[in-house]
Amino acid sequence: MALKVEVDQNKCATVGICVKELPEIFGFQQGSKKAQSKVDIVPAHLETKCLAVAKKCPNGAIQVREIQ
Repeated sequence: MALKVEVDQNKCATVGICVKELPEIFGFQQGSKKAQSKVDIVPAHLETKCLAVAKKCPNGAIQVREIQ
């Protein structure tokens, strides 16, 4: 299984925890401070950290799901 990560733009409040803690996966959109995923599939070595960062999002804007 692999993990897919997305940021719900309606829930993102530009806190930036994800960008600060996992810049390999998250970045700010150009012209905005809303976060976005820089990858579709989370690299295997970052899966655990990505799940931990998603839990830290105060607005629950980060969705991580398993895909085949």
